[in-house]
Amino acid sequence: MQPSEYHKRIIDYYRDTENAYKDSWDLNNSLAIHYGYWDEYVKNFPESLIRMNEVMMTAADIKPSDRVLDAGCGVGGSSIFLASLLGCRVTGITLSERQAQQASVNAKKNDLNDLAEFKIMNYSATDFPDESFDVVWGCESICYADSKEEFIKEAFRLLKPGGRLVVADGFVSVFGNNKHPFIRKWLEGWQVNYLETPERFQQFLLESGFTSVKYRDISKEVSHSSRRLNRVYYLASLYLFWKKIRFSKPATEIQKKNIRACSYQYKGMKKGLWQYGLITGIKR
Repeated sequence: MQPSEYHKRIIDYYRDTENAYKDSWDLNNSLAIHYGYWDEYVKNFPESLIRMNEVMMTAADIKPSDRVLDAGCGVGGSSIFLASLLGCRVTGITLSERQAQQASVNAKKNDLNDLAEFKIMNYSATDFPDESFDVVWGCESICYADSKEEFIKEAFRLLKPGGRLVVADGFVSVFGNNKHPFIRKWLEGWQVNYLETPERFQQFLLESGFTSVKYRDISKEVSHSSRRLNRVYYLASLYLFWKKIRFSKPATEIQKKNIRACSYQYKGMKKGLWQYGLITGIKR
């Protein structure tokens, strides 16, 4: 099946911005495309990226015997983290064939071929059988869902009884904030359709059958990364200006919007238009 126009834009975005993530987020080493979590255990940026994985892992109470679905796995960083640390089996899925290939290479480099596998698939409409997983994990990927409600329904179907859903992502404080210029320019720069509110997201979980639904606003812990992205905006803008006066190959529109988005996400967080949340639910 050919990807939809929206899915194609997401795929193109991660292709066109790959070098930017390598430069600003140390992608080749961190394998991470997410905000870091800063607390008393963190002393530097790389540690903050690992810490986000640790916090999500603890929130979902992941065990070595669990089978985990990494929904929107990127280049495999979280999958590799879980498989390496716990020895659990992880299946990562992504819309991007390039990312799936890179994730497989990264797993092989870490001798995790038997524990981590990667597939090209839409996490809202997978072909896995019912009750295939103990945990569904979404780290800054569920914001891309065509419908966040449909993703939650699919996650519920895929989980075994007692299975857990854990999501770390951005949420608008009020649904109407999706139309605010700061939020619109940020989301369009990162090719995200819209963000849910914490209240709506939790309601979708409850309506789908999840229990013990918990939400925690962790904006304070990720604000350092938000500021860091704002600094990236200024540095990247200077770099683009230097390329222009050197008559080098110009940046694509996707690359330009991606850079501007780094500033708008910070402005939006400062104004309280959005927050970063950690949410969990259990399938009884």
